[in-house]
Amino acid sequence: MTAQDTLDRLWSDPVNWKQSGVYHCAADPRLMVLKREGVGYTINTAHPRSWALLGGLVVVSLAPLFLHLALGRRAPSWLLLVMLLWPIAIAVITLVWLGRRDS
Repeated sequence: MTAQDTLDRLWSDPVNWKQSGVYHCAADPRLMVLKREGVGYTINTAHPRSWALLGGLVVVSLAPLFLHLALGRRAPSWLLLVMLLWPIAIAVITLVWLGRRDS
């Protein structure tokens, strides 16, 4: 049995999938796996770095809000555009990276 067969068996096992579609398998070394239903990837919540990744995504998403609250009316007008585009840019870069990683 090859390593890929083992990973496929772990991914296919319904025990490793929660009802909400969350993948949780400590034996699987991958941080992200293909979703079971739908298109895209999901995070292996049993992976040691998964919660750091989720926390990082929350920080990146909330950074514009905290920056706006900190600067208030003193913020330059161009900063609003940057704050709105920052999370979108991070999401696009991540999706492109994931798409190229599998091809």
